[in-house]
Amino acid sequence: MSDPKVLNATIPNKVMNFILTCQYTNQINSHGIWHHNPFKFTTPMLLLQMVLIFLSTRAVYVLLRPLHQTTIMAQIIGGALMGPSLLREIPYLDGLFPMGSRYVLRTFAEFGMILHAFVLGVQIDLGLVKHIRKRAVIIGITSTLLPLVFGLSSFRIVQRTSHLDDETASSIAASVVVNSMTSLVVITGLLKELKMLNSELGRLAASITIVSHIFGWCASMILLSVRDSQDNLTTIKPLYIILVVIVYYIIVIFLVRPLTMRIVSKNSEEESMNQNHFIITICIVLVTTILGTLVGQNSILTAFFFGLCLPDGPPLGTQLVQKLDFFTSGFLLPVFCAISGIRMELYLINEKSFIKIEFIILMSYLGKFTGVIVPSLFFGMSFLKASCLALIMCCRGIAEIAVYCMWKDRKIITNQIFAIMITNMVIITGISTTIVGYFYDPSRRYKLDVRRAICKSKQNSLRILVCIHKEQNVNPLISLLEVSNPTRNTPIAAFVLQLMELKGSVTAFLKPHHQQTKREAASSTQLINAFTQFQRCYYGNVVVQHFTTIAPYATMHDDVCTLALDKRVVIIIVPFHKQWGVGGMLESTDLSIRALNRNVLHKAPCSVGILVHRGQNKSNRPVYTGELLYHIVMLFIGGADDREALAYSRRMAEHPNTSLTVVWFITTDQNRPSTEMPDDHELDNQAFDEFKDSMVGNKIIFREEIVKDGIGTTQVIQAFTETFDLFIVGKNHDPCCKATLGLSEWIEYPELGILGDTLVNSNDEFSVLVVQQQPKESMHELKSIQ
Repeated sequence: MSDPKVLNATIPNKVMNFILTCQYTNQINSHGIWHHNPFKFTTPMLLLQMVLIFLSTRAVYVLLRPLHQTTIMAQIIGGALMGPSLLREIPYLDGLFPMGSRYVLRTFAEFGMILHAFVLGVQIDLGLVKHIRKRAVIIGITSTLLPLVFGLSSFRIVQRTSHLDDETASSIAASVVVNSMTSLVVITGLLKELKMLNSELGRLAASITIVSHIFGWCASMILLSVRDSQDNLTTIKPLYIILVVIVYYIIVIFLVRPLTMRIVSKNSEEESMNQNHFIITICIVLVTTILGTLVGQNSILTAFFFGLCLPDGPPLGTQLVQKLDFFTSGFLLPVFCAISGIRMELYLINEKSFIKIEFIILMSYLGKFTGVIVPSLFFGMSFLKASCLALIMCCRGIAEIAVYCMWKDRKIITNQIFAIMITNMVIITGISTTIVGYFYDPSRRYKLDVRRAICKSKQNSLRILVCIHKEQNVNPLISLLEVSNPTRNTPIAAFVLQLMELKGSVTAFLKPHHQQTKREAASSTQLINAFTQFQRCYYGNVVVQHFTTIAPYATMHDDVCTLALDKRVVIIIVPFHKQWGVGGMLESTDLSIRALNRNVLHKAPCSVGILVHRGQNKSNRPVYTGELLYHIVMLFIGGADDREALAYSRRMAEHPNTSLTVVWFITTDQNRPSTEMPDDHELDNQAFDEFKDSMVGNKIIFREEIVKDGIGTTQVIQAFTETFDLFIVGKNHDPCCKATLGLSEWIEYPELGILGDTLVNSNDEFSVLVVQQQPKESMHELKSIQ
C-alpha cells in the first residue's frame, strides 16, 4: 500500500442510495512534492480549498456590489461556480473538491456556523416583542400565512393535475413551510448592508420579522418533531422523545443560562472579558450543542437557541460579538455559504418536474409579497414604500441556508429541491436588494428644499438638537446652551440625543428616555442628571427632552435628521471627532464620528453646527453664575453660512455675561466673483444693517478688516486667538473670494470649512463653532437655477 500511485486514493461509491467514501488513513500532512502529490493529503487540500473560496467569493462580491448585493449572496454564487455543476464539465478541475475532502471542509464550516448561530442568537433582544405595534403584528401574520396558503394551494393543484412521487411531494411541502418564514437575523443583516437598519422602513421590517420569526421557529420545531416521530413504530417512543427535548430546553434556560450569566457577571461593562471566562463560555456553548444533538436537535438551532437565552448588548453581547464576530462572519461563514453553493447539483434537476416545482415556489414568494404589500397599503403606506417593504421580506439569507442544508442532510428535501430552493433564493434576493437599494432612499423624508435656519425663524424661541457621544461632550454643550441666552422672552427647547454605536445587538432603536428599560437607560444617568440640573438653573426658560439612539455609525445620521425634522429644530449641534485635553494635548480621534458629522452636514433638514472644544478653557464652565465674562468673536466673509453664524451670534450677544466682537473681512477687489449669487452681497449688507440696529451697549464691537488674500486673513485671526473663548464662523464661502485665496490648498478638515480648519490647527486653547445653513451642493444648485 506504499505505492505512490495508489496512495490516498479516494473512491466514492453508492450503496443502498448512500454515498460511501473510501480513503486511506494517516493522510493528514504531506511530505512534499518529492514523494507524491501533496494535494492528496487533507491539510494541503483544505488550505487550498479555503484560499479558492475566499478569492472567488470576494471577487464575486466586488463585481456584484454596485447592484447592492449582499455578502451572503456573493458567497453562495462563488461556491456554486466552484461546485460540480460547473467544474465537472472542465477537465482536471473537478478534483479541486473531491468527495473525501469535501466532508472535512463541511465539518470545518459546520463548526463555524455553530459559533455564528450562537453569536446571532446573542444579538437578538427578546424584549422587542413587547414593543411591537398592531400594524407590525398584522403584517407579520399575513406575511406568514399567505405564503402558506398560496404555496399549499398551488401544490394541491399541481398534485391533482399531474403525479408527483411521495419524496418530491413531501420535499415541496417542507419548502413551502420554509418559504413562509422570515428570519430576524437575515433581515437585520440585509438592512445593515443596505444602510437602512435604523430607517423608518428598516425598523418596521424588523418588527414584522420578529412576528414571522416566532411563527417560523415554532413551525420548524414541530416539523422536525413530526419527522422524527414518523420514524418510530410505537406511539410511546415519540412522546418520550418530545418529553426529553422539552426537558433539554428547560435545562438550558433554567440551569445553563444562570451558570453562564454568573460567570460573565464577574466582568464589568467597561472591562474586557477575562480570557478564562471567555473559554469557559465557549465550552458551555459546545457542550450545550453536543447535548442537543444527543436528543435529536440540530446543532445550529441549539446554538442559536442558547444564544437567544443570553442578554444582548453590553457587557455579554458586546464582548462575545467583539471576540467572535470577525472569526465567524469573516473567516468561517464564507466557507459555510460556499459549501452550500458547492452542494448545489444543478445537473440533477429533472426538466419535467422543474416547471411544476418552480411554479409552487414562485406562488409561495407571491404570497409573501402579497401578504406584506396589501396590509401595508391598508395602513396608509405609499405604494413605493410598501413595495420595498414587501421585497425586503422576500429576501433570504444564512438562516434559510442553514435550514435547507439541515433538511437535505435529514432527507426531508431532495437534492433537486435543495438546488432549486438555493437558486430561487439567490435570484429573488438579488433582484429585491437591487430594486430596494435603487428606489428607496431613507434621507428623502427629511431632505427639504428650504431648510430651517435661525436667521429665517420668526420666533424668539430656539429649538436646538444637541448630539452627545461621550461624557466629555456634556459640559461644552451645556455652556453653549447657556450663552445662547435662555430667557422668558427668548426660551430654548433643547433636545438632547445620546449617540451610541450598535454593538452586540442586531436591532437599532431611537427612543425617548421615559420609554427605555433600566438596562438601556443605565449608561445615560450622568448625562441626564447634568442636563436636568441645567434645566433647573434656568427653570421656565429651558425645556430639555432626552433621547437615545443605538445604531451603526454608517446610518446614525438618519436618526439625527429624523429627530430634527420631527421636533422642528432650527439647528443641530454635533461634537467634533477629535477631543483635546489639558494643555491642548490630543486625547482621542474617532473617524466614525467624522463620517457621521459629514453625513449630517449633507442631509440635515436644518442648519448644522460643529462644536470643536479645545482644552479646559472657559467654554467648559458655567456662565450663569455671573462670575466670568465670556468673550466671543464672529468672523464674517459673506454668504448664507456666515449670515446664519451672525444670527446665532446676535442671540448670544444679548446674554449679560457675554461680549461679542464681529470682524468683517473686506477684500481690495470690489468686483463680485461670477460664481456668487447676484443678491448675496445685498443679503450680507441687509443682515449687517439689522445686526447694527439691534446692538445695545458696548459689549458688541464691530470691526472691518481689509485683506488681500488668505495670508492677510490668517494674520488677522492670529491676533484674536489669545483673548477669546469662542470663535463662530460659517462653513462654506465663495471659492473665488480673495479673503480665502490660498487657504483651501492646506485644508485638513473640509467639514469645518476654510476658516474653521485654520482655527482648529492653531495651538491656542479656545473653542470653535462652525455653522452651516445650506450644504455646498445645494448652494450651487440654487445658483445654477437662478
